[in-house]
Amino acid sequence: MNSRGMPDLADRFRGVMVGTVVGDCLGRPMEGSREPDLAYIDEMVERLSMLFYSDDTVMTIELAESLLECGRFDGADMGRRFAEAWNREPHRGYGSNIGHVFSAVLRGVPWDEAASRQFAGEGSFGNGGAMRVSPVALWAYPDLEETVRLAQQTSRVTHTHPVGIEGAVIQAVAVLHALRDDFDPDDLLGELDRLMRTERFRGKLAILPTCLERGDDEYVRLHLGNWLAADKSVLTALYAFLMADGFEDAVRRAIRLGGDTDTIGAMAAAMAGARWGHSSIPESWLGVEGSERLERIGDRLATRIGV
Repeated sequence: MNSRGMPDLADRFRGVMVGTVVGDCLGRPMEGSREPDLAYIDEMVERLSMLFYSDDTVMTIELAESLLECGRFDGADMGRRFAEAWNREPHRGYGSNIGHVFSAVLRGVPWDEAASRQFAGEGSFGNGGAMRVSPVALWAYPDLEETVRLAQQTSRVTHTHPVGIEGAVIQAVAVLHALRDDFDPDDLLGELDRLMRTERFRGKLAILPTCLERGDDEYVRLHLGNWLAADKSVLTALYAFLMADGFEDAVRRAIRLGGDTDTIGAMAAAMAGARWGHSSIPESWLGVEGSERLERIGDRLATRIGV
């Protein structure tokens, strides 16, 4: 703990990375449910020897490893890592469209062309850029402008639509803010209002305060959404985090909203890990696949900036 009684920064870096895989693993078995029974979380943890992660965690790992190994953003390296990881384990839950992108990369199509060919050249507006972006906030910490720039760059490896890119920016900026000892939700929402350009996200951002005031899951499902599009999931994860009083509560709230539970769970848990740290994650949840690897990556990112 630091002088403010908050987890130290190294613990929060671990919390971001391990939180991502915990939210992913706990949410994955309930993906597609409209209103998941949260008692199932405890039943799964108690009954199963291992909960397995999805493509959300695979791509989070590859993004972080690319930054650490290259020392900067390298689109060709990142695109190759994503494609090779998909080729090794296509069963991790990847969508069919992203498979076309990765196939093209493996055939030699340049990384900055493969993604832009999706959807008649408009690019994907899914939440794939956002679900994996949280390490960007750790890499760029505490630089807001660099966080935004890097979130945009890493998104474009697979998601070139403005909505998909802004989803990644929102997630990265939220994690960056949550890392601050003096985290203020109003400051974060004001920052996002300044940064957002697309009408779809500006409209959803205007609704978010009402969602927070009402605290009504059905209202959130209706007005913020809970599915694969970035503008129907990223602010939903932010809602779950802002409503929560701790890491566990954030994850349970995110999964309870249903729909794309692994991704919404992973994004909310990354924010919660940034705020309350690795030490706040229930010990029984740390047995999920990959938690030790993600903890090591968090430590490497912290060491890089001298934490």
